[in-house]
Amino acid sequence: MTVYNVLGVFEEIYGKGAEMSLSRAALISVVGILIVFLILSILAVFVKAMGFGFDRLHETRRARMLANAPKGGSAPLPKQPPQGAPLPADTSAGTLKLTGVTEEEAAVVMAVVSHNSGIPLNRLRFNSITAVEQDGKETK
Repeated sequence: MTVYNVLGVFEEIYGKGAEMSLSRAALISVVGILIVFLILSILAVFVKAMGFGFDRLHETRRARMLANAPKGGSAPLPKQPPQGAPLPADTSAGTLKLTGVTEEEAAVVMAVVSHNSGIPLNRLRFNSITAVEQDGKETK
């Protein structure tokens, strides 16, 4: 007894005692693959719709939070504690090679990196700072 006989699908479609030819097997395979792709595309549309719904929900919550936020400026960000034990202020972490930048410009770059990373400036180590033109080539 085969799976087709137990389910009765093959006999119901092609008749009792029919043999499956290559063309019938190909037809069943193609129909099966089409059904799988149809279900996958329905799932893809469902996932896209869910993403769109969650985006809209996020936008409405954000708008509601902005509407309820106190007016008169933004709240100051909490100070982050420095990471690790700070080095003494007069201690250097090595030498710095400047190429195409002044010491003032290098100081600004280092201060921005320190501020954005939240790491104290005396805990960072800069090896070199090089000026770069708009097209990505180094200045000489």
